[in-house]
Amino acid sequence: MTADAVVVAAHADGRVDLEFRPSGQCAACAGTCLWKRLGAARLELAAGRGLAPGTEVVVGLPERRLLEASMLLHGMPLAAILAGAGLGAAATGSDTGTLIGALAGLALGIAGFRRLGRRLEKTTLAHLVVTPKP
Repeated sequence: MTADAVVVAAHADGRVDLEFRPSGQCAACAGTCLWKRLGAARLELAAGRGLAPGTEVVVGLPERRLLEASMLLHGMPLAAILAGAGLGAAATGSDTGTLIGALAGLALGIAGFRRLGRRLEKTTLAHLVVTPKP
């Protein structure tokens, strides 16, 4: 997962201010397009030294982080649904109890995802990789 950007300013500590460009490949992007809609098309990231203002770069998210986010997004609610359904079935022994348990598990899974999702967003910014465009 990558996005094109341009270095707007370079700081002495190796951090750079980046301005993201809209992707021409995807009209429904929830990444850089969302940043533009929120007025945050600029982002300060650690990039190492040697990037001057005006340098075109590619900002990428390592595959491992993308896999972790996908597992959290899809796996946590699914596990919560299954656990809730199992507990509901064990407690009541009926289909209605299983359904109620599954719905309760889904609600808890969504609530847990929101809390962990915020933490994931913060750590994701620290794992973005900035490389000069070839």
